[in-house]
Amino acid sequence: MNRVVLAGLALALALAAPAHAINVSGFKDAPITRLNAEELKAFRAAVMKTLDEAPDGTTVEWKAPKTRFTSKITPQKSFSDGALKCREAMVESDAHDLFQRGLYTFCKGAKGDWQFKLPAKQSKSK
Repeated sequence: MNRVVLAGLALALALAAPAHAINVSGFKDAPITRLNAEELKAFRAAVMKTLDEAPDGTTVEWKAPKTRFTSKITPQKSFSDGALKCREAMVESDAHDLFQRGLYTFCKGAKGDWQFKLPAKQSKSK
């Protein structure tokens, strides 16, 4: 896996799980690793609120209160995946020494929380 995929996975884990349950030690190049547990929880809440409320194409910026970290969340597209309500969002995070940009898909889970959706496995053609 390359660094971009690993950094994206670290972001996805941070947004999909409670802050205390995340071990991002293997993702040292992801900007979110600069956030403390309280800031990570607040960042997750900001992303969830943006997915709930921001119209497609609207950018919401979030800055960590203590850490040098800024993120821009831009929902790109809303759609249905079966019975699930889903959104694609561009997330750009800058910790001044680390930068990451990625397009992620989130779907609303049964409990009403947005969950990171892993890409479907593609079959290899011969």
